[in-house]
Amino acid sequence: MIQNYISGIAILTSTMIVINGYPSLAKPITYDFTVKVSEGSLAGNTYQGSFSYDDEKISGVGKEEIGVIDGLTVKMNFFGKDYTEEDDRDYPVFPRLIFEDGKVQQLDFWIESNERRVWWGTPGWEVELSPRNSQTTGI
Repeated sequence: MIQNYISGIAILTSTMIVINGYPSLAKPITYDFTVKVSEGSLAGNTYQGSFSYDDEKISGVGKEEIGVIDGLTVKMNFFGKDYTEEDDRDYPVFPRLIFEDGKVQQLDFWIESNERRVWWGTPGWEVELSPRNSQTTGI
């Protein structure tokens, strides 16, 4: 009986070492987005895309930004062609994903050759954002 007790403690201790011996694993977060343009020369067009990032790269407090160096990936269909983060005009410094208290505020992604502009969520550019598979950052 004492031997079973000692074996049980050894197994429990080994399990705790394995569980606590590894750092927590990063959780990739993916959002899908739809952009509906209602103003300007692109009015009436709708574009879709997605982006993914590692949730360990943000703390969830205040304003934060992550980019390609932090693992940000982007894909957007614009006029029937798929563009990725590597197509951003200022890659690899951009694209950037901007958060406020852990919530996505803006994707700064620009594929045109002209001057970079903020389009995400500006008047006439309605962005619908939805977490893929009901993911949340947990922050």
